[in-house]
Amino acid sequence: MFTLQVGYPVRDYAAWKQAFDKDPAGRAASGARSIRVLRDTDDENNVDVHLDFDTKDAAAAFLERLRAQVWNNPEIMEPLMAAPPTARLLEQVASENPG
Repeated sequence: MFTLQVGYPVRDYAAWKQAFDKDPAGRAASGARSIRVLRDTDDENNVDVHLDFDTKDAAAAFLERLRAQVWNNPEIMEPLMAAPPTARLLEQVASENPG
C-alpha cells in the first residue's frame, strides 16, 4: 500500500473542510482506498490528509492532479491556505497490531 501524505497549513479548518468535502480532485475516482484527516492537537489549522492507494503510480497520479487542478488554482487556494501544502509519498513496509 502507498500513502500520499499531504500537509495543509490552513487559515480556517471549517472553511478548508467544506472545500475538501467537495472533492475537487476526485479522490474516489482516482483510486483512493481510504482517506484520513488529522489535525495537530495544538493547532487545529495544521491539517494532514493521508490517502491510501494500491499502487505508487495511482498515488503519484493523484498528487499530480492535486497540483494541476487544485493547488494551482488561486481561487481555491488563496482564501484557504496560510502557506503552500506539502506532500510525501510513503510506502507501507510493515504493519502490526500490538497486544
